[in-house]
Amino acid sequence: MFANEPARGAGCATSGTELQAMSRWSVLFLVGVACSLASACGSGYPEPRDQLSASEGALRAAEVSGAQNSPQSALHLKRAREQIESGKALIADGENERAEWVLRRARADADLALALATEESQRRKAAEAREELEQLAETIRRRTQAK
Repeated sequence: MFANEPARGAGCATSGTELQAMSRWSVLFLVGVACSLASACGSGYPEPRDQLSASEGALRAAEVSGAQNSPQSALHLKRAREQIESGKALIADGENERAEWVLRRARADADLALALATEESQRRKAAEAREELEQLAETIRRRTQAK
């Protein structure tokens, strides 16, 4: 080495082409890191599509059973509808975990509406059967007294 020559690697003497190449690699690296972080945050919880389908199916079953005809079951039917709409909005906003819980509540309300409607229907049938039985018993009593 000569006295007025800089030592190799001691300075930052790089050409413009090398700087451009380093800049491109740095930008690509940063873009890659940003994409990885974005996808990691976005895919943390899957969309609860199965839960949405199950909730909508339970709602339809409750509607078919006539849940809207009873005040008590109609209230739960209304809540289920509202929660399904809320769940859809949460899915659209990317709040999938919260949407899943809202849809679980919607399904529970729809199932409860169905159970209440079924119970009321069974109570009506039982009351009709009891009334028919009482009429038959009365008819038998009259016939035995007439003899």
